[in-house]
Amino acid sequence: MICSSWVCGEVKRPGPCAEEDYDVLVVGAGIGGLAAAQELSRYGLKVAVYSEGPKGGHNALDGEPTISGAPAREYIDKYAVEVNRGIFDGEVLISGGRCVKPRYRHLVLSTGGVEMYTPMPGSRQVLLASEALASGINGRKLLVWGTTEWGLRTAMALARRGNQVAVADNSAYLRDVKYYQGVRSALEKLGIEVVHSATIRRYRDGVVELKAYMGKRGVETRRIEADAVVSAVRTANLYAPLRLGLKVFYSFELNSLVPRRNGFGEVLRLDERGKSAGGTNIYTVGELYGAIYAHLEEAHGRLLASYIASKEGLEDADRAAKALEEFRAKIALEANWLYNLDLRLSRGTDYSDLYVEPNVIDAPGWPYFWPNDLDEIDGDQIICPCSGLKLSDLMRAVDRLNKSRVEVRVTSDEVNRLRHVKLPTVDQMAGGPSPCFEVFCIPNIAIIAGAIYAQKPSYLLYGRPKQLYEPTS
Repeated sequence: MICSSWVCGEVKRPGPCAEEDYDVLVVGAGIGGLAAAQELSRYGLKVAVYSEGPKGGHNALDGEPTISGAPAREYIDKYAVEVNRGIFDGEVLISGGRCVKPRYRHLVLSTGGVEMYTPMPGSRQVLLASEALASGINGRKLLVWGTTEWGLRTAMALARRGNQVAVADNSAYLRDVKYYQGVRSALEKLGIEVVHSATIRRYRDGVVELKAYMGKRGVETRRIEADAVVSAVRTANLYAPLRLGLKVFYSFELNSLVPRRNGFGEVLRLDERGKSAGGTNIYTVGELYGAIYAHLEEAHGRLLASYIASKEGLEDADRAAKALEEFRAKIALEANWLYNLDLRLSRGTDYSDLYVEPNVIDAPGWPYFWPNDLDEIDGDQIICPCSGLKLSDLMRAVDRLNKSRVEVRVTSDEVNRLRHVKLPTVDQMAGGPSPCFEVFCIPNIAIIAGAIYAQKPSYLLYGRPKQLYEPTS
């Protein structure tokens, strides 16, 4: 595993912290955060941007076209925003040898996503896409896992650098059909094969064996030579939200956990029932909001800036509300899944102010698991690279909590009983807290275990509501 020192180690505070005041503190330098910061500065607000990664986030790592047709670099370069290198641990900023205790009126989280380490049967030769792109590797045979825009961009960038590349995914359809259609000719010229509806049976001696489901043609076995598998699977980076004590919930559209927020991106306060009870001074933008395309991140960053300015009396509130409706109309046409998610997170399921978290239907980064195939799960697979926690450790914890071995078969006869399986919380399993554990392991464990046991990930994070398994008379 390759990662920065702050992730693999502890965030150490270098001596006493100086206090600094900001109108708006932006954590993370994704495109949405850059757009918000620049717009807010134009209102005369004091804005500071802190980020550990590069300006523009993962979008700075490749030169391939985004879904809009323009390379991400064109979005990044238009923002003359100063980015300070540093980490925000929910309380203080650690920047080099300095420690700053920020006092802010508004906090914008533009922390983007993290790539998931793909559990690979028979091998641990897995690289993250960001690692592969930053390493300068060439002349290798690589299998990129993930058919999102980012997965296909990663594949093209690696192929142009002299690698032989294939792409695969277990999704029944390409995860980003619209983007694929736009770059299909480029993929073909680069000799990149794209396989969906695939599960990995084994990875041994430099060969990945796939089973691809071909519809009426049945199941086809494929063998792809690969020196390494590159995981392009991304989920929202929850480090700052979890450090701030924000609750997060699963979204099947994103295969990720995200905080509840309103349409502008303002994180919602929740009462004991999980019902929205007003806003906060914390906001999400970019992937943490759900906007995973560069041009939508940019548009939302500007929208968020107008909303914060309206709260400061620097922008007309009606004008900001009109901008929100225009943004919603835009995503309804371009990314209907994001429009639907926006309504559920902001207004609740069926406009109830309550968000009904779905069960996991697709574990990101899990290339060989299906709910009815538990016998083939490799218990030695590591699901937390930070602590070495194995899948078998998790399953034993579930067994102990239920005081017997739990048999899981997702059939109509079993559904009712599955609802009553007790799950351990993440806190009950060894490994944390640490920056690494919170970035990689918490979403990984919650989503994968949710898929295995047909449960909601929040049960592993916060425990199950008592009434669900109190005996009834």
